[in-house]
Amino acid sequence: MPAIRHASKRKAPPEGFSDIEDALLKFSNDMKDAENAPSVGVPKHQVHWPIFQISHKRSRYVYEMYYEKEAISKQLYEWLLKNSYADAMLIAKWKKEGYAAYDAYKPKKQTLTLHVYVESLRRRWPRIKRLSA
Repeated sequence: MPAIRHASKRKAPPEGFSDIEDALLKFSNDMKDAENAPSVGVPKHQVHWPIFQISHKRSRYVYEMYYEKEAISKQLYEWLLKNSYADAMLIAKWKKEGYAAYDAYKPKKQTLTLHVYVESLRRRWPRIKRLSA
């Protein structure tokens, strides 16, 4: 049987944790609310969506605090990843080149509508050239 770990033996969080603790507690409370929310009438494939969204937001918050704002130290960042405050694999994707531009891209409704209209015309008249995406 594995040894029981007591809270008194855990490592204390690094310096600077108190600065972001309020935001992390808010994410934790939102997560508890999402986990305890009733799932009656919600399609089965949508039950876990709020949980994934909150987890994504929490990881994004940690990523922005370390890489973009440089408001937390490397030791605190690594401690947050080790203690599952953020998803390291998700952050690894955000660090890749070109992902930030993709994440910020949000097509405007007018552009999308025009694209759909031109594509429908192209199906009727094949001579119309495709729009470059």
